[in-house]
Amino acid sequence: MATRGSSAAATATTPTPASIPARRDATAHRPPPDPAFRPVPSSVPRDANVLLLTIDTTRADHLGMYGYPRPTSPSLDAMARDATVFDHGWAHAPSTRYSMPAILTGRLPLDVYYDTSVEGWPGLLPRATTIAEALAPLGFATGAITSYWYFDRIRHMDQGFAEYDNEDARLHTGVAGAGPEQTRGSSSKEQTDKAIAFVTHHASERWFLWVHYYDPHADYEPHPEVPTFGTDDVARYDGEIEFTDRHIGRLLDDLRAKGLYDKTVVVVTGDHGEGFGEHGVELHGYHLYAPQTRVPLIIRVPGLAGRRAATPAGHIDLLPTLVNLAGGAPSPDMMGRSLVDVLAGADVPRTVFQQLSYEGNHEMRGGVDARCHVIYNVSPDTSWEVYRIDTDPLETHDLAGDDDECAGVRAEVARWYDAEQIPQGAGEALLAARPAIAAPLDADLGDAVRLLAVDAPGHVRPGDALALTWTFAARGRVAPTWRVFVHVEGPGRGFFNGDHRPVRPFEWWRAGQYIRYTTSVIVPRSAASGHYTVWAGLFDAGRRAPARAPRARVVDDAVAVAELEVSP
Repeated sequence: MATRGSSAAATATTPTPASIPARRDATAHRPPPDPAFRPVPSSVPRDANVLLLTIDTTRADHLGMYGYPRPTSPSLDAMARDATVFDHGWAHAPSTRYSMPAILTGRLPLDVYYDTSVEGWPGLLPRATTIAEALAPLGFATGAITSYWYFDRIRHMDQGFAEYDNEDARLHTGVAGAGPEQTRGSSSKEQTDKAIAFVTHHASERWFLWVHYYDPHADYEPHPEVPTFGTDDVARYDGEIEFTDRHIGRLLDDLRAKGLYDKTVVVVTGDHGEGFGEHGVELHGYHLYAPQTRVPLIIRVPGLAGRRAATPAGHIDLLPTLVNLAGGAPSPDMMGRSLVDVLAGADVPRTVFQQLSYEGNHEMRGGVDARCHVIYNVSPDTSWEVYRIDTDPLETHDLAGDDDECAGVRAEVARWYDAEQIPQGAGEALLAARPAIAAPLDADLGDAVRLLAVDAPGHVRPGDALALTWTFAARGRVAPTWRVFVHVEGPGRGFFNGDHRPVRPFEWWRAGQYIRYTTSVIVPRSAASGHYTVWAGLFDAGRRAPARAPRARVVDDAVAVAELEVSP
């Protein structure tokens, strides 16, 4: 994530969002959203390939099909003439680390199944289902060609891809003294060369190919092949887009030359946008404003006429759309909706939701429809921001002081945020009665929590997910700031942890209740073989709750709750 400068907005009224009801207890889980699968029109080839092109750091209003006056995107503009161009395409978050998992798995950024054992930005858990994993069983040869260190295999973005190539990440090098927001180098030509080779190799098969183009990301560098628009940041950024467009054009021309263009679904989107001083913000990563999150979304489906779609759409809609087009079935894990009906000519009023969370207790949520963009700054300073994007696309006038303006979207964001606070599985975690446990631990963690049992497998392999099922008896009230610490210790000072908050929040626990849920801890691939002990307890701000356990070892208020072996 990256930014230069800080937001000067967030001046909205309503320091306490009265329209958001207090979070209530839940006895049932949140129902999954309707993925809205529809019959695929008969004019669409039943054996169509799928080409997904993601372009880093590309805002919609810098492309020709969205009205930009500079000729930055002639190749994409030509494709867009017989494609569906979504006038309201949105990223759910303003950075690659959040947007790409959302694109690949069809889940909102903070609801992706993350592997947090990876150092730095997290990866994907095996539980996450990628587009490739959804399409491979339908007969697709799958491939990905990426060009950024974040896509290294350690983060498991390669799940489901038979061929996965991130070698071109080496063509982008960091800038001394800068973070991930700045790199130098170029890879668009090499990415297209590899994409053409993949298509050539699989021309007789049905294939799915994802290509990520990175060049528009800062630093903005000139390219001799592209005439310059100027020397300022915006001009050089536009030059990077045109350079990338030129090489995307080579790939599309190759499909035409091979007779595959009219047999291939092509999807083009940006993973996020870029700021150039709007709201006092440069670059991207920490704000939900339109410059950072309004992205191109273009879908060309052979057999369907091109059109402009007024339906708001987001990244999580891509997976269900592609699975629907490919003849697959919906999954409960899909958080978006299929856009097949929109591609076929319908328009659907809806709100696209956004999430952002980062260090320092910064939490933001947003909702956007065809008229309004509403941002709820949850913490550390609570405020609302409201923009009429139909008349103010750069969001220069905050209308939060007018309670009637965009009231419908505000209410939707309020309802959605409230529902979001009910963790998945919170209802199921509450048991109707004390469960039968052959040999309970009866470990008291403070005065209000008794840990009855932890069920763990006897053996796991390095790289596997270790499932731990926890059974508690509530004996009193527990402040919401407490967490469960989970330390797994083994040979050679081996250590990994699964600290967490219970899926049923502590503040919902009442004396006499029984709570059971399962957590997952990734065993590091580097974990040494041998015997491991799982230690657990409660902690809050560096202090541990006093632990007592008549049937288990206790050391420093940590209880030995399970034993297991790790080996290949």
